[in-house]
Amino acid sequence: MIFPSAEWAEAFRAALNTNDEYRTAAAAWEGEILLRVAPASPGGAAPGVLLVLAHGRCDAATFHSDAAKLASEFVYEGSRDSWARLVAGTLDPVKAILDGTFRIRGNLLKASRFTRAAKALVETAAQIPVDGVAGH
Repeated sequence: MIFPSAEWAEAFRAALNTNDEYRTAAAAWEGEILLRVAPASPGGAAPGVLLVLAHGRCDAATFHSDAAKLASEFVYEGSRDSWARLVAGTLDPVKAILDGTFRIRGNLLKASRFTRAAKALVETAAQIPVDGVAGH
């Protein structure tokens, strides 16, 4: 399957809801996160998946073919190539923010309280088989 896509979003939602590590780490978390692929060219589409998260569960994961103008409490965005490395499990999500490979927009103080949950979330994403990453 392709990341991001409706099929991937549903597989991710199901996998996250069976992840005990995530459930524990995110027990106090509530909010939305948009996982977005940066457009390949200015004005290009920015596909993404909007996650609705509440107390260790993913209540919804919806695919958007162009999420460039979609509002979300947090936006986690990287290039197509960076997403390919992330979903393959070869890129650490926290280090990727620190070195500028990925950008996160939102309340960074709140996000910093949930780094363990964010890591579990991305590790779950890396467990879902993908054939490629959209964005070209």
